[in-house]
Amino acid sequence: MQTQVAAVTIAVKDLDAVKAFYTKKFGWQILAENEELVMLKLDNLVLTLCSELLFAEYTNISNNDGSKCFYLTINLASKTDVDTTIAQLDQAGVQIQKQPAETFWGGYAGFIADPEGNCWEICYNPYT
Repeated sequence: MQTQVAAVTIAVKDLDAVKAFYTKKFGWQILAENEELVMLKLDNLVLTLCSELLFAEYTNISNNDGSKCFYLTINLASKTDVDTTIAQLDQAGVQIQKQPAETFWGGYAGFIADPEGNCWEICYNPYT
């Protein structure tokens, strides 16, 4: 079994707004897209933004209460990189959920959210 995550798919209400967020704020490139989904190529991962309708049809999972019970992690090379990235995202108008701080497990992380509340951990992990 493959042990590396190859793709992450998130359901979104407004595909155009979330696509613009990731391509303009993060500078990520579009790998493929159609009316119902956008695939973004990261270094070792594909992030797929999927309309809520297609997501529900494909997975048989719908989120009727609107809650977001997950976050995605971006690992950076240093605490300074975390601080710099969070500051740049803040300047770009990104919602900062939590400013960078030491973590209980020995790392250093801050949290941001995209326009629909999907949460990202911007992290320095000294163990990787």
